[in-house]
Amino acid sequence: MTTDPEQEGPDESPPSGGLSGVLPHVPPLVTRVEAVVERAHIPLLASALTFDALLALVPLGLLMLQGLGLVLRHTRFFDLADPDRLLLSLLPPHAHGVAGRDPFALVEGMVGAIQGYQSQVTWLAIPAFLWFGSRLFSSIRSTLSEVYDAQGPQRHEKLILAVLLDFVFGKLRDFAMMGFLLALALVNTVLTALVRLGSRETSPDLPLFDLFASALGRVLGEAVAIGSAVVLFMALYRYASPRRLSWKASAFAAAVATVGFELAKRLYGLYLTIGAQREVYTIDVNLGAVMLFLLWVWWAALVFLLGAAAADVWERGRSGSSGKRDASSEKRG
Repeated sequence: MTTDPEQEGPDESPPSGGLSGVLPHVPPLVTRVEAVVERAHIPLLASALTFDALLALVPLGLLMLQGLGLVLRHTRFFDLADPDRLLLSLLPPHAHGVAGRDPFALVEGMVGAIQGYQSQVTWLAIPAFLWFGSRLFSSIRSTLSEVYDAQGPQRHEKLILAVLLDFVFGKLRDFAMMGFLLALALVNTVLTALVRLGSRETSPDLPLFDLFASALGRVLGEAVAIGSAVVLFMALYRYASPRRLSWKASAFAAAVATVGFELAKRLYGLYLTIGAQREVYTIDVNLGAVMLFLLWVWWAALVFLLGAAAADVWERGRSGSSGKRDASSEKRG
């Protein structure tokens, strides 16, 4: 009995190499991602993540200052008696110290005041970060589960014990991700500060610092900073949700999120640079900077969830294609 060749067409696997194997799959991928966005209400989830992220940013920033103080206390690259020097290396270029033209004057004043109350602020920042940070990662876990349309495993037959165990295991997962975030953020901040200081100032006669001060060192430092963002996103996509994506899907989602995050960050720095070129910083410029910062945080949450949606669609498509290929080979066998 012969088989109609037209009926074998849908079972044949599409070409996997070259542009012909990639471009035909772009429109269906975008359409499926759009369907996930509508199903999970991703813009609303991004707004909820933005609120929790803003609550966690303040204690995280305070802990970052204390952690940097511990790491850099005995180095020659930063003078911790002058906190502005360290802070300036992390901020976009602006008119520092010029009356009426410094958009970060309030932030720099707050940092100077915080330096006088280091021990008190640290003891307040630790429980605040534990509370708001666990709230943030709990929101990340819930939103990723919503995007993935996944549920956690049933840990016990009794409902009360199952809810209690889910809460305990969820908090342990959140605290582990918080520790990973702090360690990675410290490494990223130190490397970024070294690169920016090396590009702005004359380096001392140290071979290692001369490397960072060179053009190649700055490029490598930026690559490490972006790479740390990719590593953070990969860890969140793979371990922050009950459903564990593959490494390839996590890397794909991290690439999407990092590109969107870096684009928004550089556009925000460009806005501050253009504003710094004006003669006087007006109220409109300062309000615009604040509004753009809030929009930047929301955009970061949005591209994070869009990366999760794209990776979920891509991985399900790969699983479906492999299943069709297996079924086709069984039929032919």
